[in-house]
Amino acid sequence: MRTLRRILAVLVSVLLLGSISGCWNYAEVDDMSIVAGVAIDKNKADGKLLLTVEMVDTNGGLDKTQAGFKMISLSGDTMFEIVRNIISMTGKKLFWSHAKAIVFSEEIAREGLIKAIDWYSRDTETRSDVFIFVSKEKTAREILDLNSTTEAIMSFELAQMMRDEKHTSSAPTVEIWDFIDKLETSGNNSVAPMISIHEKNGQKNERVEGTAIFVRDRMVGKLNGDETKNMLFVKNSIKGGVLDVEDKNGVPSYSLEIISNHTKLKPIMIDGKLQMQIHTVTKTGLDEVMTPEGFFKDESIQDIEKRASERLQADILSLIHKVQQEYDADIFAFGENVHENQPKVWAKVKDHWPEVFADLEVTVSSKVTIQSTAKTSRAIRLGD
Repeated sequence: MRTLRRILAVLVSVLLLGSISGCWNYAEVDDMSIVAGVAIDKNKADGKLLLTVEMVDTNGGLDKTQAGFKMISLSGDTMFEIVRNIISMTGKKLFWSHAKAIVFSEEIAREGLIKAIDWYSRDTETRSDVFIFVSKEKTAREILDLNSTTEAIMSFELAQMMRDEKHTSSAPTVEIWDFIDKLETSGNNSVAPMISIHEKNGQKNERVEGTAIFVRDRMVGKLNGDETKNMLFVKNSIKGGVLDVEDKNGVPSYSLEIISNHTKLKPIMIDGKLQMQIHTVTKTGLDEVMTPEGFFKDESIQDIEKRASERLQADILSLIHKVQQEYDADIFAFGENVHENQPKVWAKVKDHWPEVFADLEVTVSSKVTIQSTAKTSRAIRLGD
C-alpha cells in the first residue's frame, strides 16, 4: 500500500509539471511588476501617505548576471488607492508574493501604523512573513535608495540581514504577522527593528540596530543595540551574540560568545502584591582575552563567570526599570505570562495593566557559564 501511494504521488507530480510547461511562466512575468519591498513615508507637500515600491526589473534578458530593480513613488490618501494608481504608471499589476521588507519612516510610526498596514494585512495577495523596519533616517525611502550604490535589490538584502541577525542580537526580528498579533494581544506590546545608513570611507551600507517601542500602533520610544540584547534575554529570544566582561579592575578584557540561553519568567504573589521573577541561564564560550597576562595569573574562569552574571543581571534590571518609567510599554510580555500562569490575577489587573506594569516589582537572577575557551586556554604571551 505504501509503495502504491508513492507511485501515485510521482504520477501526480509528473502530470502537474507537464501542465505548467512551455512559456506560461514567461507570459505571467511579462504581465506583472514583482514587488521586492516598500518604503512608507509622509508626503511633505500634502501630508498624505507616500509609498515607494522597489520592483524587480525582469527586462534585463538572459545575459544579465543578476536581477535589476526599479523604483516608483506615489502619494495618496490610502494605501489601497496608491497601489491601484501605481498600475497606471507601470502598466502592470503589482505582484506581492516575493515582497520581503516594509520600511516605515519614524514620522509615520509615531503617528500610528494602522493606516499603513491595515490594507496590507487584509489583501489576499500579500505575504504575512514580510520583515518590517523603522528608519532612523529622515525618510524610509532613503534606505531603499541604497540600491543605487550597492547595485542590489535592497529589500532582498534586508531580509537576508534579518535571517543572520541571530548572530549579533542587536535588533529584534519582526515579521508583519507577529507585529499585528501583538497589537491585538493584551499584556504584550509590539516592537520593530531600527534601520539606518552607516557610512565609512565614503561607502554607504544599511545597518540594523536597536528597537522601536510601540504602545498600541504608535511608536513611543527606542532602545539602542545593547538594550535590545537585554530585551531579547528577557523574552528568551537570544540566539547568539557577545557579552563583554571587565577584569577585576573594571577594564573591558574578555568577550564571551553566547552559545545558548534559557530564560524563565515566574509571576508570583507576595503579601498580596504581584511580582515578576526572572531567571536566566546562559552558556558561553571565551572567545577573546584582551590582556597579555592572561586570566590564570590573577583570576579564574569562575571569577569571569561571576562578573558576567552580575553584569547581565544589572543590565537587564536597568532596562526593565527604564521601560517601566519612560514608556509604560510591556515589551517583555509580562502581562501575557501572568495571563497564562496566574489567570485569576490577570482577570483583576488586565483592564489597567499599563499602570500595573509601570509599578511591577521585578527581580532578576542571572547565571553565566563558560563552557569552552575556544582553541586555547591561555592568552598570547608577549616576548621580551
